[in-house]
Amino acid sequence: MDRNIICENTCIKLADNGNIRIRGRHTVQNGCLAFDWSNSGFGFAFTGTGFIISLGGYDCHEIGYVKVVVDGVRRQRFAVVNGKEKLIIEGLADKRHRVEVIKVTESDNPILFESIILSGKDATLNNPPFNSPRRIEFIGDSMTAGYGVLADHTERAYNTYQQDSSYSFAYLTAEKCDADARYICISGKGIVCNCEGNYEDVKTGEYYNRQTRLGGVCNDGWEPHVVVINIGTNDCCGNAKDEEFIPAAKDLLKKVRERYKDAQIIWTYGVMTQRFADTIREIIREMSETDKKLHFLYMESIEGNPAENGAAAHPNVRASIRVSKLLYKKIRSVTGWRNAIPADVEFNGEE
Repeated sequence: MDRNIICENTCIKLADNGNIRIRGRHTVQNGCLAFDWSNSGFGFAFTGTGFIISLGGYDCHEIGYVKVVVDGVRRQRFAVVNGKEKLIIEGLADKRHRVEVIKVTESDNPILFESIILSGKDATLNNPPFNSPRRIEFIGDSMTAGYGVLADHTERAYNTYQQDSSYSFAYLTAEKCDADARYICISGKGIVCNCEGNYEDVKTGEYYNRQTRLGGVCNDGWEPHVVVINIGTNDCCGNAKDEEFIPAAKDLLKKVRERYKDAQIIWTYGVMTQRFADTIREIIREMSETDKKLHFLYMESIEGNPAENGAAAHPNVRASIRVSKLLYKKIRSVTGWRNAIPADVEFNGEE
């Protein structure tokens, strides 16, 4: 018998199955799991030789990408044009496998995931993967979202095929910490203005607690142990002034602290610009006099270093790895996490 035989009776609807582990903020639309935030998705465990994931739709003017990780290995990245595609993984050994399905590009419109069909002689959906006892939330912009991380430094345009949030410094840091994480990030946004100097655009202080990129309030009770903020680059590009940036930064920190009363909060800055580095450092110094769980982490800039530049002066995978190592050390120092997994990502530029 073909070990990749499809078992029709193992078709699993994703939205209402307790053995599906949700990753990140999401909604349910048309009976499907709907994900729009970077690195959001779902995980499951099964016994068998492969699976087929059916989508429920995708309506966006740019191609989206979904990554499938099997047993900790980045197996394949799938392009999604209209949601009629099938995500197919086959040829696995007939045994138990752990799977993560991750949305790795940005879009306001979500990718909908409808169902899974398992393959194998006795294909079975198993109990879900365990959640890590460690939780990190990343609040950021394009750098957190992996904008241009796969591109050459000569690339100036934005292309979704060159974006991969699973190669951002944030995702790599969470991997090193062996932590579950959420990634609340939108390219081009700031706390005062966006990268084009538009003061009317949505700001980080407005979207950080949203259920989706476009609205709603997330109140699912998920509590991180660590919050990492990487914001301020677009305010620099938009020519925000110090007297505008300072109160906005303090307000964001107060909002995050109100939402997460016990979390360690780390503001990291400097990779793409150093314009507000001293300003943020002073804000943290001042506010940490009464809040000892506020921290600042300066990062060396990639400016003038083509080896660490991706598209439009954004960090590439090499820079993401460097930054993740520094942030990993900082998180360990403020949390006391001592048995984290500092494994380096392997990347050959061909994924």
